Amino acid sequence: MGKKPVNKSIKKDFAVYIILYILLSLLLGFLTSGFFQWKQQQIREKYETEYKKTMESLEGQKGTLYRDDIQVEVHYTVNIITFFTPYDLLKYDIFGILSGAVFPASFIVCLAVTSLLFYKKIFQKPLELLGSAADKIADNDLDFEIHYDRQDELGRLCLSFEKMRRALRDNNLELWRQLEERRRLNAAFAHDLRTPLTVLKGQSEMLIKYTPALPAEKIIETAEMMQRHIARLENYVNTMNTLQRLEDIELHRKAVDKTCLYRQLKETGACICTDKTFLFEEKQQCQNEPVQLTLDVSVILQVYENLLSNALRYAQGQITASVCIADGFLQITVSDDGRGFSDKDLCEATKPFYKAPESAAQEHLGMGLNICKVLCEKHGGFLTLKNKGGAAVTAAFRAV
Repeated sequence: MGKKPVNKSIKKDFAVYIILYILLSLLLGFLTSGFFQWKQQQIREKYETEYKKTMESLEGQKGTLYRDDIQVEVHYTVNIITFFTPYDLLKYDIFGILSGAVFPASFIVCLAVTSLLFYKKIFQKPLELLGSAADKIADNDLDFEIHYDRQDELGRLCLSFEKMRRALRDNNLELWRQLEERRRLNAAFAHDLRTPLTVLKGQSEMLIKYTPALPAEKIIETAEMMQRHIARLENYVNTMNTLQRLEDIELHRKAVDKTCLYRQLKETGACICTDKTFLFEEKQQCQNEPVQLTLDVSVILQVYENLLSNALRYAQGQITASVCIADGFLQITVSDDGRGFSDKDLCEATKPFYKAPESAAQEHLGMGLNICKVLCEKHGGFLTLKNKGGAAVTAAFRAV
């Protein structure tokens, strides 16, 4: 089991360094001052013998004087410094000055050293990390991470910077995904428009060229065919508008009672699947499931109804809907007893305007699962496809 990181503070570190600075300054000052005083003592010891002899000779020359009937004893004294050579006297004076000046000098030196250590220990690494990160972000390079282990103010600043970088990267990836999705959508839209436009072009050219010679029945038949393809074009345009609105949709999450939501899903499924046998299952993943869910119910129902409509198209006789709460997601799985998904379907069924080869002749535009996928992702979830005795589609929505 890893150790829990300890929260630190730059203010506490600063106080420690100040105390260290004072102690080091005093220690250095006393040691250096003591050294210079020792050097002075060495110079004094060189002349100690001569000084003692002189003092002994002068001791015998002391006398007594009388001034105004007052007896005054006279003693002769000599300062040992008078015995120093000029060079030793110069050194002695210099050592004396240094022994006093060393204290402010030691404070200045220790201040510089302590400041440098404090900067290198506390500030250097995070400032370099933040500076490098800022340069990379300015160059639109978001493929990096900021790692700083100290749990102090600068560590929290680095963590906030890392969160900002992740948010920028996620936003860029989402924007890129949307652009790619829009590009694929436009390509699929252009591809599917080709057939009705080709038919309309051919039929209009035929009418222009052969109308005088064509019987009325043929003209009516051609006009009806053109009308069907025009309606198909209108459906494509409406679908594109719907997708545009889905991209711009804003979620309105509200607290929803789980029991009421499950009952609503069950009733909706029973109403839609009137021609098939409909089963509704409530699965419990854990004992302490939340009673209240935070969801946009309109989005949930839109996806659910699309999945049921898709299952109705392929089911032989039975459709099953199961719901559960797992890892903070509301998961709704709609399955049928039809032929299931092919390998190609599993990879491409959620793409816009996709139709399985065997259903290409049907009237639907191949947008149902794509719309479900977009709505699930807008709600912080996902859409998955699999085969389980038929087709099974799971829509997940962030619910807590």
